[in-house]
Amino acid sequence: MSTSVPRVLELDRVPERMPHRDAALGQLANALDPLRSDRPAYPICISGPTGAGKTAVSRFAVRELRRETAVNTAHVDCLRTRSRAAILEEALVDADLKTRSSPKADAASSYLAQLEDADSPIVLTLDEAEHIEDEHLPHVLFEADGVTPIFVVHEYERFAARLDAATSSRLRTGPHIELKRYSQSELVDILQSRVDAGDLSGITDGTLELIADTAAGNAREAISILREAYVEGKARDERVTPALIADVREPAMESIRRYNVERLDTPHRLLKHMIDDAGEIRAGELADLFEVEYPDAHGRDRRRYLNVLVRYGCIRKQGSGRGTRYLSIEAAR
Repeated sequence: MSTSVPRVLELDRVPERMPHRDAALGQLANALDPLRSDRPAYPICISGPTGAGKTAVSRFAVRELRRETAVNTAHVDCLRTRSRAAILEEALVDADLKTRSSPKADAASSYLAQLEDADSPIVLTLDEAEHIEDEHLPHVLFEADGVTPIFVVHEYERFAARLDAATSSRLRTGPHIELKRYSQSELVDILQSRVDAGDLSGITDGTLELIADTAAGNAREAISILREAYVEGKARDERVTPALIADVREPAMESIRRYNVERLDTPHRLLKHMIDDAGEIRAGELADLFEVEYPDAHGRDRRRYLNVLVRYGCIRKQGSGRGTRYLSIEAAR
């Protein structure tokens, strides 16, 4: 019989409390406070490394705002949804505001009008906002009536540098909430809060500390390891001990890779498929293969896609410049 995953250990679950993120949550609540009295809020940016809690913080704060007000909310993953029209349409659907479809030629303007025509303001969270194809979209959202954008990015300065001068300046007038990587003790507290919330038993002393050490500041990785260890321990009818962690780390990482691959759009998946097929491939050879499928893609786009795959552990990169090579996870072992 398979062991089900406790809800508190699901990767996308927003917890009822977030240890060590009180300051960030307070900043975000203050930034959204004008909406509680029907006033517009400034655009907001949340930045930080993978696993620092950016998405969870944004979802937590927006959930609390939704409980207290009648504002509409939408969360769009721009790693998967990158064009202007697709982002605006998904925002409408997520907020349950879409009233009509539109011809492709003017879909974006129609979807924006529907957002502006809503009875209540909308807080639109753009996760992985650095992957938005249309660099003018932030400016459009700044000018839209009743729309408060929250941009969730890895590197604030790099994101701001992609925007034109006026839009970058406008972004900088709003709050910037920067999250740092968690410390080992902070990760232990996060894991313990999940254990307590789920009333999970059979986890021995020292196990959470080892998981936190293994995850090196990445909360998503730590929770994934705990999840795999807990499920495996139940399947073996054993307690969750430090000895079990080494057995489940790679399955936990594979689970995260699968989760991330499911979020990717076609160009990212194609590059990963090419690298997986080759096992190991030179950057120039990969560029030639990719150009056959996407002749209009710029080199910077391809490099950005590859950086995403590396960041999320879907592939490995070796070398630099003309000597750069990309490896599949299997080949890199």
